[in-house]
Amino acid sequence: MKNKKPNFGIILFIAIGVVPFAAAFIYALLYSFGVIGVANKGFTTEFWTSVLASGEFFRSFLYSFLIALVAVVVSVGGALWATLKFRKRLEQKFLSFIIYLPLAVPGIVTGFFTFQLFSKGGFFSRLSYQLGWITEALQFPDLVNDALAFGIVLSFITMIMPFFVLLFLNVYKNERIEELSVLAQSLGANAKQVTHRIFLPILVKKTWVLIVLYFIFLLGAYEVPLILGQESPQMLSVLIIREIKQYDLDKISEGYVVAVMYTLIVSTAAILLFLPKKRRIYEP
Repeated sequence: MKNKKPNFGIILFIAIGVVPFAAAFIYALLYSFGVIGVANKGFTTEFWTSVLASGEFFRSFLYSFLIALVAVVVSVGGALWATLKFRKRLEQKFLSFIIYLPLAVPGIVTGFFTFQLFSKGGFFSRLSYQLGWITEALQFPDLVNDALAFGIVLSFITMIMPFFVLLFLNVYKNERIEELSVLAQSLGANAKQVTHRIFLPILVKKTWVLIVLYFIFLLGAYEVPLILGQESPQMLSVLIIREIKQYDLDKISEGYVVAVMYTLIVSTAAILLFLPKKRRIYEP
């Protein structure tokens, strides 16, 4: 028997991805229980008790979850609609180039740009004043650093919707949906049936993994929520960094508690979603 050669791809993935993540998680876990840390004196559960009792983590998680969900649903829905209605136009060279432009803009730049446009001293506030719609800046609605997270959601949509448009256009070509649609219409299907039974099922089924991954990415986003978010509740990543960077040394351990809880929730959800399901075998 020939000896199997080691899979260097798996080894590299473990060395670069798994080992650093595991080390960071173990460090955060030990810090959250007071085993390590500057002011910690030994194992304790007081930091966990404090975080769970305050309820700030759960408010922040729900807030982050809703923002990420709205942004992903609107982005995916808008991308599906644009692909269905403007597919041929989007394949033109100029429009195709325009779609790629937002993908080259970092999130922090998108956040600052959104702030300059929609803040009370921003472009649209000044334009409203010049048009006579408002008489002072305070009359302009809160569109950034607001409770509804309008600025955060808008920035997220700007960042990820072009990606999904390009993704759906690529899947549309590779899965030959155009030919399947013509075949279905020749068999008597109308446009609505083609959309709901061919177009949408194929695109969503082929891309659902990336949709979920982008949801997880937005759930833990940092730069945009830091610039455009409110003081309370904050999105999870901002909350974690705020706790870890405080001068109160006890808050550092509480920040690691939040980080560990977030990691456990996301990791468990990812395992349940992506774990291959066993096919049922029916015996005659």
